[in-house]
Amino acid sequence: MKTIKRTRKVTRAKTYKFKLSSGLFGLPGNAASVDWAVLNDAAKAQSFKVTVYKAGVDQLKTVVPPGSLTPSLDPGKATHNANSVGISEPFVPGFYYEVVLEADNLSVMPTVSIWEDHSCKVIPGTTIVPGAFVKVE
Repeated sequence: MKTIKRTRKVTRAKTYKFKLSSGLFGLPGNAASVDWAVLNDAAKAQSFKVTVYKAGVDQLKTVVPPGSLTPSLDPGKATHNANSVGISEPFVPGFYYEVVLEADNLSVMPTVSIWEDHSCKVIPGTTIVPGAFVKVE
């Protein structure tokens, strides 16, 4: 009798050369949406991964819905993702948050801003610009 050897194909998540963090930020009382945006200022299309984390004091950070997003972006183009703030929403008042960008090119530049509405009215002083992100890996 022959023994059949079964093999499993292991799919590994893409790893990126750079990992950048916004650092922790809180939500002002009039926050309605949190938006991250990315500009591809590289000469060719770039894929990247953005993950937003919620961090409570003395708790492990957890991924905020909709989870990690892995778009590809043509040169000179931007994309964004905004989500609501509220008790049953992805962003809950009273917690810290972190936006992490993973990319192979530092010309893929992230920005975070907090809106007082759902149509891009930025709360002054809440924008985290690309140069403020910290390389963590």
